[in-house]
Amino acid sequence: MSGMTSGALARLAFWAKGMTAIRDGHMEWPGFSYTEVEWARMTTLAKPVGSGTYQLFTLVNAAIFIAIAALGMFCVFLPLAALLFPVPAETSALKFSLLLAACAFLIIGIGLPISLRLSTTLVAPKAMRAALVALPGDQALAAKVSWQINRITLVLCGLLVPGILLFIAYDIEAGPIITALKWLAIALMAVSVAIGGWQRRKQS
Repeated sequence: MSGMTSGALARLAFWAKGMTAIRDGHMEWPGFSYTEVEWARMTTLAKPVGSGTYQLFTLVNAAIFIAIAALGMFCVFLPLAALLFPVPAETSALKFSLLLAACAFLIIGIGLPISLRLSTTLVAPKAMRAALVALPGDQALAAKVSWQINRITLVLCGLLVPGILLFIAYDIEAGPIITALKWLAIALMAVSVAIGGWQRRKQS
């Protein structure tokens, strides 16, 4: 028994559809590497997902996530900003950017799984669900995908958001800060790609 529910398996199938399309287009997402066995399984999972169904899934997922993000900004970020920084003119750019990065991480970390679940529930047809048969390794593959998404989210929110805001706030004076953030982001991505390549060679 794999322990995968029908909804979780359908979400994994939608993810597999997108990732196999990227691979078939001779492209690669840094930080999202898989073994040959995992690619073979994702290819199988992607087959029952029709092109029209997948396009509808991406549109519905995007719409739901945008709504969640807007809700998070208006109900979480703006109230916290008003509470912590009552005088905007005296607000530290660093503190403001850190608050934005933290809220972005929470919104993506919580909002994306919710949008994926809701869009799968709304879009995945019965015929597609019936064609998907869970295997013992599916739960581990789904956990790996979740970890990869969280890792990339942490890198983007922890480095990109503060970096952009500090660049805007300090302009030329923030040069060393932005340079350090840029090279740190490049190093993290390189390490991620290297680990993925090492894992593929180890398990091949």
